[in-house]
Order: sequence, then structure tokens, then C-alpha cells
Amino acid sequence: MAIAQARVKATIQSTWKGSTSIKWRDAMAYLENDRITLKYLRMGQVVGEDVFPFSSLIDIGIKIPDELKLDPQLPHFGMKFYVPGSGEKTLVLTIGSNLLIYDEKAFKTFIHRVFEVLINGVKVKLLLARMRGGALNMDAKWEDGTLRIVTVRSVRKNRRERNIIVLTSEGKPIPLFSDMEDLDIEEIEMGNKKVEAWKIKHFYENESVVSYLFVEDKKVRLYILRYLLTYRKDYVELLIKASEEFPTIKAEFQEELERELKELGGLDEMEQQVLMALYSGMDPLTLHEMFGISEKELEEIYDRLIDKGLLKLVMIRKVVDLTREGRKLVNKLMKYSMGAM
Repeated sequence: MAIAQARVKATIQSTWKGSTSIKWRDAMAYLENDRITLKYLRMGQVVGEDVFPFSSLIDIGIKIPDELKLDPQLPHFGMKFYVPGSGEKTLVLTIGSNLLIYDEKAFKTFIHRVFEVLINGVKVKLLLARMRGGALNMDAKWEDGTLRIVTVRSVRKNRRERNIIVLTSEGKPIPLFSDMEDLDIEEIEMGNKKVEAWKIKHFYENESVVSYLFVEDKKVRLYILRYLLTYRKDYVELLIKASEEFPTIKAEFQEELERELKELGGLDEMEQQVLMALYSGMDPLTLHEMFGISEKELEEIYDRLIDKGLLKLVMIRKVVDLTREGRKLVNKLMKYSMGAM
């Protein structure tokens, strides 16, 4: 019996066929624990079927170019499968504009249920609050847990949101990804071996702590990142380091950064260096000495960055400070190792 179903428009791109043509078909999509089944419709009658087993799934929530979309104004969702003998197949689902046939809410619920099927119940290892207040917590021990997607309350945002938690063996929910402050990868001891785990800084029990999450299956790590990228876009910048093992996601981050730079009119190398220096706390009145340029040249650079909304004027003598957008951009430049000083 299907867990969820939705009326959709579907297209399949196959590397094996080598075809770039896009053919959209009406279908009913059925979600089961191990697969998605599409039953194609014509005049209300089933005229064909495709089955996509999750055992063949290699990526989910992939970026869909606007030129491939049926209607860029409507939600789209892409999944990539590897079929032996047929190569990669990219399945893209969306809805039509006829509200009498297609239900956007049902479509979005269907997509969320796909993530639930892939993530819920996965076994993990958790080292909770290994560091508290900057000090090592010797009472912290590795414990078994399972992943669950639930609605949790964000303490700092003071609102409820859907997110991934770790349910401990004692049934205690740990909202690792709610109020997350940083995410990195670090080698750490687990028993008599060393493992690479996610090092997560998050707000827990009224303080910032550092916990470690070990997810053995690489595919599941991908599903977690894709879920956060899809539903928790406020954490995008925190996911860059954890995405290093997934070239497709890293390429999407790079593309997004390049898009932002293009929208800002582009930044030359000196402009990047100036932003980085200001971000590090250097005196804006003495940067010309560091870069070996004249005060006039530096002020011209400041003027350009002010026009782009990345700096704000604090004093008449070009005492400047980064705007929120400027800090956001520098943070990305640093994480991408671009504009290194």
C-alpha cells in the first residue's frame, strides 16, 4: 500500500539514450518504503508505468535548471538514479497549472514524505555535548540513536519548524540541526577506532555545545544535507564543509556564489582582499599601507563597494564597515578558499 500519492507531471532524462529532448507526461506518483512508482495517464486511463527503486537512488533534491522546468513559477523536484545497463536517469517531478487536477500542497507533502522514508529510522552514533562552555565534557559518551524528521521548537527563533533530530535509545529527542551554529568534519575516537564524524556546534539546554554525529552510510549523509538544503535554507553557509565529499553539491554552492557575485556586478581581486581585511578587523584608514596603494585608490575601492551595498559609511573620512550582505559574502569567500589573503 502506498505511503503517499500525488498527481504530477514527470520527465526522465537518460544518459544512456543520449537524448536532450524533454517530454512531460501526466502521471500518478505512488511512494512506497522502497520505491516510487509512476503510472502514466492519458484521458484518465493508465497507459504505462515506471518504477524507481531507492536502492538505485544516487542523489535527491538536485538543482533543476530553469530551461528544463515545465514552468519556473511552479515547484520542481529532481532525483537521480543509476540503472545498470542504462546509465543515469534523472527523474523530474512537478505539477501542472490546472488547480482542478493538480494540488501543490499534496505535491509538496509527497516530496517531504520521500525524505522521511529515506531518513527516518536510520541508525547513528551520537556523542552529545562533548564540549560545553569551551571545555571538554568527560561525562559525554557515544550512544546509539536513530534519525527522525519531526516538528521541533527552535529556542532562538522562538518558533516551531520541521527538522531532523536524533532519537536516543532512551527515547530522548536531540535537536542537533535546530539552532545549529556550525558544522564541520573531524576525526574522533570511537571506542578503539577513529572515525570521521560531523562536528556540530548547536544551542542545547540554554548554552552552545559541540556534539558529534557519526552517520556510517554515505548515502544517508547525502540525504541529510539535501534535506537541510531543501527545507532549512538559513543553514546553507554552514553546510559547505560537510558537503566536500559530494562534488555535485559543492558545484551547486560554487554556482550560487558565482551567481551572487554576478548579481553584485562582480568583484575584482583587490575588492575581495579589501573585504577580507575589513572582515578580519583591520583599520579601514590604514589598509592602503598594507596593500601598497594610495589613499585615493583605496577610497575609490570603498566607493565601489558602498555602491554595491557591501560597505556602509561610518565616518566622512571613509571609515567603513561591512553590511550584513558584505559579511555574508565574505563568509562564503572564506569557506570557498577564494580571495585568500
